[in-house]
Amino acid sequence: MKRILIILFASILGLASCKKDPKQPETVDTAATITFDGNLNTVSGTYSSYVSTTPPLIKGTGTVKIVITYSGDVKTLLFTTPTGTVVNNLGTATVSGGSYTFTKLVKDLRGAADAPLPTSGTSGAVVLTVTATLGNGQTVKRFFTINITG
Repeated sequence: MKRILIILFASILGLASCKKDPKQPETVDTAATITFDGNLNTVSGTYSSYVSTTPPLIKGTGTVKIVITYSGDVKTLLFTTPTGTVVNNLGTATVSGGSYTFTKLVKDLRGAADAPLPTSGTSGAVVLTVTATLGNGQTVKRFFTINITG
């Protein structure tokens, strides 16, 4: 019995003398940064409602093309335009590689219940909301004003 107690005591002393691993510092994920057309200061752009100035003029056929670059671990981008009392879901994109090109026809930025697109000589605007879902499940939003000329 004495032998067992001595062996047990020696085992406990051996374990107690083991060096513990140092605590690892906590890492804080940096939030994603969304930029439009490569410039963090860009918050708006102007786009024509018409694809060209030559007849036949078809309103809403102009294209909005915005290059969205980001840093951080972004999984998806969701695009919406809240116009009037309606939030228009413009789609979700799975992203990789640090950039995504958002391309839509001007007429597709507005919902059926929204005010009509501007006619010749007038202008209007919609706010594009870009919601990025990060790898850790958090979301980051950025807003871009799309000015539409008629």
